[in-house]
Parts: sequence; structure tokens; C-alpha cells
Amino acid sequence: MINNSQRSLRALTMLAAALVVFAPLPARTANVVGTQSLYERLGGYDGISPVVDEFADGLFHDPRIQQFFIGMGDDTRAQFKQKNKNLLCNASGGPCKVISRTAKETHHGLGITASDFDIVAGHLKDSMIHHNVKPREQDEVMAIILGLRPDIVDRPGEARLSREAVAQR
Repeated sequence: MINNSQRSLRALTMLAAALVVFAPLPARTANVVGTQSLYERLGGYDGISPVVDEFADGLFHDPRIQQFFIGMGDDTRAQFKQKNKNLLCNASGGPCKVISRTAKETHHGLGITASDFDIVAGHLKDSMIHHNVKPREQDEVMAIILGLRPDIVDRPGEARLSREAVAQR
């Protein structure tokens, strides 16, 4: 049986690839408009960082998906944010190294539904809008995220499992 600490660790890894949602995708990192990469058009690391911070904070406090973050302390939440910053940086053509497992490995067995995925993606979109990311760049980031959907969603046509049912998987 999985205890709360193990469940929290699973939650950390769950969305770390959900932007974690941002595994290395070389074919998608070449998105270039003119001579600037998506990373540069997002404002580089300084542009990505506040977007990811707000995105993650939204996830931590959203009662619809809060179950995935139960028991995460401040240090673990900071690590989650850093991993997601690195993932978005890398996936958009920046110099950051990815320090997490693949999206499929990270999310396997967590019982993530299509609805859970949409909630997470919605938080990212809202954060980009709030930080004045241009529509074209928003679309490119969301295309990267949506490309990860098959590796993240365990239960595409089902309702979310209870915490206990997820723990038993």
C-alpha cells in the first residue's frame, strides 16, 4: 500500500512531465519565426520563469486536481517549478537540460483523466495570457503540450479515480 509520502512523490513526478507537459521534443524545438526560436520569443528563461511559477501555483491550489499535490512541502514545490521551467526552456529551443523522466514514465499509473489534463493545460494557457505571451507563441506552447496528451492521460474516457483507487494501481 502506498503512503501519503509516496503518493506525494508520485504527484510531483506526474505533472513534472506534464509540462512536464515538456519532454525533449527535438522536432518541435525548431519552431522558428524569422530568426528567433520559440524560447527567444517567450523572453528566454526570464520570460518562462514567471509563467511557470504562476502555472504551478494555480495547480497546487486548484481543488479539482489538488489530490496530485497532497503532502508536497515548499522544497518539493520549488523542485516541481524548476523542473517545469527546464522542460519548457528545452522544448522551446532553449539551452536548459531536462532533469526528469519521459512523460509516459512519469505519469504511468496515476489515473490521469482527459479532464485532469485539460485543467492543467488551462492553467498554463491562463498563465501565459496573464504574462502577455503573444497568441502565436501561446499556440506553439500548447501544441507541444497537446502532443504529450497520449503519454500523460491514463484514462481518456473515464472519470477520475479516488485517491485510494489510484494508490492501489
